[in-house]
Amino acid sequence: MEKPVNLNEAIQYIKKAGEANVRSVPMTGQNVNSGLYAIEILESGQWMVVAEGMTKLTAENIITQATNRVICG
Repeated sequence: MEKPVNLNEAIQYIKKAGEANVRSVPMTGQNVNSGLYAIEILESGQWMVVAEGMTKLTAENIITQATNRVICG
């Protein structure tokens, strides 16, 4: 899988993967509480980054909205 180039593409990957196969994780070298996060999906037994460089809250909101199929502008 190629890394998505925009948020809409990342949301499509998250929807396809489903809630059980998506997670947000701190990016390498970032603080767990205040650092930047990446969104990963489980594909073919491996975690793949689909979006990165956002706060934990933003990552969790994107995952929640994508898996609930309610995307707010």
